[in-house]
Amino acid sequence: MYGLRILKTVSQLTVTVRKGFAIWYSSYFGAASLFTNRVFVAFIIWALFAYSSFVIPFIHLPEIVKQYNLSSQNNIFPLTSIIAIVHIFGKVILGIISDLPCISTWNVFLMANFTLVTCILILPLMQTYISLAVVCALIGFSSGYFSLMPVVTEDLVGTKHLANAYGIIICANGISALFGPPFAGWIYDITHKYDFSFYISGLLYMVGIVFLLIQPCIQKKQPREKSTEEAQV
Repeated sequence: MYGLRILKTVSQLTVTVRKGFAIWYSSYFGAASLFTNRVFVAFIIWALFAYSSFVIPFIHLPEIVKQYNLSSQNNIFPLTSIIAIVHIFGKVILGIISDLPCISTWNVFLMANFTLVTCILILPLMQTYISLAVVCALIGFSSGYFSLMPVVTEDLVGTKHLANAYGIIICANGISALFGPPFAGWIYDITHKYDFSFYISGLLYMVGIVFLLIQPCIQKKQPREKSTEEAQV
């Protein structure tokens, strides 16, 4: 009898814990879990790849400058400052462009990502201060797509889940930024060239962009699956 009471108590505690976890999970991630939304999961994968590439120029660009003996020109107007200054204007201008009625925010977001990854890939090939400055300006401008991320996230998950979803995306960006610089340093330790850090990071960024490109296909597939499930019910 004593053993049965213990089993009954354990069973009740298990049910209570499961209910509590279900309530917490529902309140934190929304009634329908965000992670069951495959479009949003694809967006998270993009975020995990994206920010690591953006921080690479800030870390290895000074070494690229030394490699091409451009330190004197860079001291007058640092290339990293060009990225930071143009980044401010990029946020504002890309936001204005995406607000135009004939322009899709998603298309602006994609084009900015393509421009950014292209600039990261070609940056080590630039050997003059002017060419590096132009590429850095494009990096700063295209990285202004960060101002569009709340709008894109809202389009993917809706207003109800925007706060939680955007927090998860920012967390993914943070993880990406955390592991990006050590990864770039590890590549340099192996190759002893700073160029490969840009190339490999750019290729990984391209992988993230592929997940952005497949999102329209996933969005078309999901309504069909939902309608099929509703018909079965």
